[in-house]
Amino acid sequence: MSVVVTVVAPAGRERAWALWTDFAEWPSWNPQCVEARLHGPLAPGSRLELHLRHPRGRDFYTRPRLSTVEPPDRLAWQVSSLGLRATTTTTLEPEPDGTRMTIAADAHGGLAFTYKMTLTERAQADMYVAMLDALSASLAPR
Repeated sequence: MSVVVTVVAPAGRERAWALWTDFAEWPSWNPQCVEARLHGPLAPGSRLELHLRHPRGRDFYTRPRLSTVEPPDRLAWQVSSLGLRATTTTTLEPEPDGTRMTIAADAHGGLAFTYKMTLTERAQADMYVAMLDALSASLAPR
């Protein structure tokens, strides 16, 4: 399973990074987020607690750990359990008119099929498109 979604946000990387990594503020701009909390510093090993809304309207919870924090270029988190490893990576690259933000998600392992049944590639793509579109709109000059 692999999903990749990209948008060019109308802001520099530092500003885009600051909004993307301010998890407590996600519900104020992110239509897929009900609640988000970072337990610990913005550093590998810290746990995220995410209460998200599936594109079909159901709420779900996930508690990934940050695996990569490279400001303002790359942020990744991972959910691991017996037979499953699901990784979500966000990269930020400078563009002449803003920042190219890409979310890539992948799940593998013997039990990855259960993850794919719950959160299909289409549902993930829809969710990440909504997130990045809302983030881009929040960064637009007013």
